[in-house]
Amino acid sequence: MAENLKTAVSLYCETVEVNGKLYKLQHPGNRAWLKLKQTLVNISTKEFDFEKLLDYAFEHCVFPEGHSFEPNIDNISLSESESWEVILPNFFRGKVDNKFKPKNKTSEGTN
Repeated sequence: MAENLKTAVSLYCETVEVNGKLYKLQHPGNRAWLKLKQTLVNISTKEFDFEKLLDYAFEHCVFPEGHSFEPNIDNISLSESESWEVILPNFFRGKVDNKFKPKNKTSEGTN
């Protein structure tokens, strides 16, 4: 049973379109997401650190589909940054906001 859950998480991915480009989002798994969440909220100010989230996601979870543009905080526009700030937290929680029209959902055993 535990192996089935591990496989389900490792297969959870979505394809989203941002600024006319498709990207495959690959979930890093529950353990990696839990560790990341611990570093994303400043305990004293209660502020969410989107910079850490975007850096992690662009390095480990966001892959271009049909193009070679690899987004990072320094090479995306402000509007793209704000789109990613909505898309990625929802994706890591297991769903993508419908207004971003995910395509080709390939998850098994999730939802």
